Amino acid sequence: MQTRLLLVGIGALVIVGIVIGWTIYEASADPLRGIETVAIEPIENVPDFVQEGVLGQLTVKFGDRGIRIDAANPDAVIHIDVSKLELNESGFYLVASLEIKKKTGERRKMVFTLSIDKNGINAELKRA
Repeated sequence: MQTRLLLVGIGALVIVGIVIGWTIYEASADPLRGIETVAIEPIENVPDFVQEGVLGQLTVKFGDRGIRIDAANPDAVIHIDVSKLELNESGFYLVASLEIKKKTGERRKMVFTLSIDKNGINAELKRA
């Protein structure tokens, strides 16, 4: 009887561990997983050249992941909110949060940083 109770307890702990592990995995998984096409909403309150730079570099970053920009039939719509923008004579630096709204209704966030200066272009896209 004690052996049976011990086995049931171990089985319950394994199941709880799997559920917790899966929840942690899903929470930290790539926000762009399963997306092949995106539509990007226009960025508000930034100069046109900044918007063009951001959209151009996002196109490159998405292309590296096999994601195409397709406003007609997107798997997700991306809203960009610029939180930091520094413009000076040597270039600019931008930090923006991206809200990804998938067709399934799931919403995820990413952070995009872009700097353009005398050293070149540096763009980074990562999980929030």
